[in-house]
Amino acid sequence: MLEKILNIGRKLVPRNVFRFFQPAYHFVLAFTGNLVYRFPGRKLKVIGVTGTNGKSTTVELINSILKESQFKTGMISTVAIEIAGNRTDNITNRTTLGRWQTPKLLRQMVRQNCECAVLEVASEGIAWYRVWGIPFDVAVFTNLSPEHLNFHKNMANYRNTKGKLFLNLSFSKRKNFDDKLTKTREQVKKISIVNADDREASYFAAFPADIQLTYGLKKADINATNINPERQLNFDVNYLGKKYPISSPLFAEFNVYNILAAWAVGISQQIDPKIIAKGIKNVELVKGRMQKVSESNGVSYFLDYAVTPDAFELLFNELRKLTKGKLIAVFGATGDRDRDKRPKLGEVAARLCDEVIITDEEPYGEDPQKIINEVATGVGKVNSKKVIKILDRKKALQKAIAMAKSGDVVVATGLGHQKYRNIGGNRKITWDEAEIIKKLLK
Repeated sequence: MLEKILNIGRKLVPRNVFRFFQPAYHFVLAFTGNLVYRFPGRKLKVIGVTGTNGKSTTVELINSILKESQFKTGMISTVAIEIAGNRTDNITNRTTLGRWQTPKLLRQMVRQNCECAVLEVASEGIAWYRVWGIPFDVAVFTNLSPEHLNFHKNMANYRNTKGKLFLNLSFSKRKNFDDKLTKTREQVKKISIVNADDREASYFAAFPADIQLTYGLKKADINATNINPERQLNFDVNYLGKKYPISSPLFAEFNVYNILAAWAVGISQQIDPKIIAKGIKNVELVKGRMQKVSESNGVSYFLDYAVTPDAFELLFNELRKLTKGKLIAVFGATGDRDRDKRPKLGEVAARLCDEVIITDEEPYGEDPQKIINEVATGVGKVNSKKVIKILDRKKALQKAIAMAKSGDVVVATGLGHQKYRNIGGNRKITWDEAEIIKKLLK
């Protein structure tokens, strides 16, 4: 009720006045949400995953490992919400849910006797108190590249906001739970897990914790060797002088990092490496994350949620390995977000793809044609002949299908698993890109 009252008040208050009091508004929502649901995070072992790319997949992997070890779990990610095995799609298009929604879901987890909660934590979610009142026990950092700079203004602010998740380890409430292995009541340790290969690793690793682990392909506590990315990932995890074989239905070498992060969480919870390996093997491709939608007439069709230049680089390089003919990309950029990255997206696509179709994505309050033109300037820096601009996204997908020949790969990025698109301010239209591609192929 209070949330509804505050939201009505928000509409009545002049915008400049609201902006001044906005932090207080969000804090009041967070405080009352946790108060109403009795601070449910205190009754769970809470694992938070933050970073620019790879969060959703890492959350899925951690959840699967914990379930394989007979923990009863809850999970909230951009893609899905799961409580004690009951799974629903996250249809909010939000990575971190609202200040009342999250405590409500955590309370449901407590009622279902869940022991662990795995949360995907976005920087904006941290900044706007969406995870306030949740005492995290494990913090995982995946990577950092430019994103949400319209909100954070610069990379230092973006990094520092994500750092608050790790700061939470030092200042949040300590918990005592029954230890499954020792059958005794133990104080839960605060654990920090950091990607050692990222340029910001030292910043995140500097936050104090009871246990600190790093992972990566180079020098780290936990690393990977003998990587074989053919069809599915096979590699060895090296830890404390021992090798542990991993086989995963996920493909693409960038998923090695996500698997290593999840493996680190498993080992930090004293889970047997063989059980960790089973949990990893049980995770199928995450919806909208390098998802193969269809194969028709020798053409493979993929979806991915990539929205940053770094994510484009990783995605297109991996798809190139699967492409015998041409790599065709269909994408746009989100409105009311970082304008600086738009030409960079176009530049990466033009450099790594054979055909580039720029189209509408989620314009919000911006002119979609203007967004398309800004992305296209980046393509022009590489090869202006590569670019095709089509405002209607369905027609853009139709064009890609018409162009594609046997051996080609078509990838549509930016929307991934989403069930709707936001156009014209806050107007939402139903959109399921996987189903649209399948219907167009018919």
